[in-house]
Amino acid sequence: MNKLIFLLTFLICVSCGRSTDNRIRTNPAIVQSTIVGQENPIINALSFINSYVDNCNKMKESIELVQWVNSNKLTTTNFRTELKRVMSQAKKVEPEIGLDADPIFDAQDYPDKGFELDSFDSKTNYIVIKGKNWPDFKLTIKMVLENDDWLVDGCGIINIPNDKRIAR
Repeated sequence: MNKLIFLLTFLICVSCGRSTDNRIRTNPAIVQSTIVGQENPIINALSFINSYVDNCNKMKESIELVQWVNSNKLTTTNFRTELKRVMSQAKKVEPEIGLDADPIFDAQDYPDKGFELDSFDSKTNYIVIKGKNWPDFKLTIKMVLENDDWLVDGCGIINIPNDKRIAR
């Protein structure tokens, strides 16, 4: 009985004060990651997308999409370049509207409470996430290892092949 009480006390003490929030913290000027360099593609993918949700939830105070992605340390140069190309091309085709959906969410709406893991393919590094408050809303993220950091190289319509995108 004493061992059980000791073990429970120990577990409570060890868990106290630890944050389970792995999201990137944002400020209006730049997006900073507190976990760049961790070798976990799932944590970095969720950090990226949940930070983006936080930015989108700010509405009028949110940072513009391309600027936000360019300042995010969890994205590859390839991702940033392709996003800029897609956005520019959409503006040429539809100058007033551009894209009719968010290219990262691959939709007009999104789960405003953020995302959690649905599945991870460790062979291809494709991660499927689902909305916390909207579990039927799923999204594919492509992760790559660059310079010992797991970075987002694809999400939504950006660098995700059609056969990996979630049907809407």
